[in-house]
Amino acid sequence: MHSLYIHIPFCFRRCIYCDFVSRLYSGKQAEHYVQILKKELRDISSGTFFSTLFIGGGTPTALSGGVLTNLIMHVFDSFQFSTDYEATIEANPGTVDRAKLTAIRSGGINRISLGVQSFNDEELTFLGRIHTAKEAEEAVELAKAAGFRNVSIDLIYGIPGQSLSSWKSSLARAVELEPHHISTYELTVEKGTALDTMLQSAGCPISSPDEDRTIEMYEYTIDYLTSRGYVHYEISNFARPGYLCKHNMNYWERGEYYGIGLGAHSFIGKTRFSNTDNFETYLHNLSTSRSPVREKEKITDKKTLAEVFFLGLRKTGGIDLKAISKLYGLDIEKHFHKKIKELREAKLIYIDPSGSVLRLTRKGLALSNEVFIKFI
Repeated sequence: MHSLYIHIPFCFRRCIYCDFVSRLYSGKQAEHYVQILKKELRDISSGTFFSTLFIGGGTPTALSGGVLTNLIMHVFDSFQFSTDYEATIEANPGTVDRAKLTAIRSGGINRISLGVQSFNDEELTFLGRIHTAKEAEEAVELAKAAGFRNVSIDLIYGIPGQSLSSWKSSLARAVELEPHHISTYELTVEKGTALDTMLQSAGCPISSPDEDRTIEMYEYTIDYLTSRGYVHYEISNFARPGYLCKHNMNYWERGEYYGIGLGAHSFIGKTRFSNTDNFETYLHNLSTSRSPVREKEKITDKKTLAEVFFLGLRKTGGIDLKAISKLYGLDIEKHFHKKIKELREAKLIYIDPSGSVLRLTRKGLALSNEVFIKFI
């Protein structure tokens, strides 16, 4: 089975930390873009069977209810999905109401990921979000009332000026809403973003929390959410039993997926390819029956093994060394002996008592990039 990702690049406002492929919403442009998306979808064989769908952005729910549901129904009319499929849509709490959510749910979307980011209004204003904490809470309740039985909330920690107590408060308010899934991401300052410019400017009165503070926030998150019944199944993700995100699990397990839309990425066979992130070029190419693909990369056996490690280790369940060795006809532990030895000595990874499963330690979870760089 495959996964399908569809990118909607429109937002009503660009958040100061965002470096995603996105642009300000225009109703006319959005309608044209969706029509072009449908042309790209034709390049996928109608016989392709999907187990997951993810409509991301940008802000997919920036689209009008009619345009969005039309796209959703087109996807389900064009392809076959497994009986237990998972179909997720990302949503900004400031762009949804009962009618839009009900239409989305009726169209076949059965999971919603709400970009709450914080339940502190000052932090939301700083980040450039268009919703308030109260509107975020209302969006969760509206989604449930519209029939969603799989609701996810995104939160961000490490926001400049954010205190540990504020982060604890956001987590507590999230749990009170009883979502099925919670994603917690450390805010990273990407070059070229408005946040980067702000923090680099002379006399900026705020700064990002230091590493010790963000680690403290992260470790509190693990302890708090697991004590409230959430399974910590991936570095940044927590879910009620049975509600792990199937779409993202497919990424981490190197499953095949098609990416449709501006800047979208795909992985089919042993090839990764990505679409252009230039809006005009994307529209022009598909309008003139040309491919929107900007570049392709054949994945070598060496890179495959590297990906098995740094993607697989994202999962708290780790990777099965014996199973991987059998799959690739190679003694993986011996092949990566030096790297594994160094990381074990640094107490960033460990091998469980069975001698087969390799996992990140608690320290390794907090410093995961130091582990992954060893295999890239």
